[in-house]
Amino acid sequence: MSESFTVLTVCTGNLHRSALAADLLATWARWYLPGGLYSTVVVGSAGTRAPIGAPMGRETRLFASGLGADDRGHRARLLADTLITDADLVLAASRAHRDEIVTRVPRAMRRTFSIREAGRIAALVPVRPAASVSDLVAVVGLWADGRAEAAAVDRGDDDIIDPQGRGAEAADEMVRQEVPPLVAMAVALWGMPRADADAYLKAAANPPALR
Repeated sequence: MSESFTVLTVCTGNLHRSALAADLLATWARWYLPGGLYSTVVVGSAGTRAPIGAPMGRETRLFASGLGADDRGHRARLLADTLITDADLVLAASRAHRDEIVTRVPRAMRRTFSIREAGRIAALVPVRPAASVSDLVAVVGLWADGRAEAAAVDRGDDDIIDPQGRGAEAADEMVRQEVPPLVAMAVALWGMPRADADAYLKAAANPPALR
């Protein structure tokens, strides 16, 4: 049995989408999981073309802070196959990122999703409170089993806009697209209470206020 549960978020530059996702998921895991289980959770991020060592984008850092995320001193890192292999859950910012991940490490297919895809699936799968690493791994397995059913109900858009160099409106749209599926996953994986989930959804609907 694995002694840890590792989440890897992936985008292009590891400056915005994957960085924000990792900060939020790590923060929520600390807040909502029992201490003994939280200590086994590892959340990281990487980019397919990351400028290694670069900090999180300024706008994205403001959003992360506005949503209560921990300041983890983010520095961009390049995606390596070993990161994919070691992860129990891989979350991609777009369908193209997901496809690249699975092409590089085919055996990661069942545990690799786009962020928005995983959010749609998580909203359909009954929540089972996790008490162990194996419980968390089992949730990911349920998501893999539910992929086709979720697609049949609502295939949706798998891509989150990349705000790099595109201004405040694109950054706002990133938050609107990314935070709701992350919340759905936090409810399913970490046991985020419904009232807190609703508060995050309300906040994500008005990104300028988070600045």
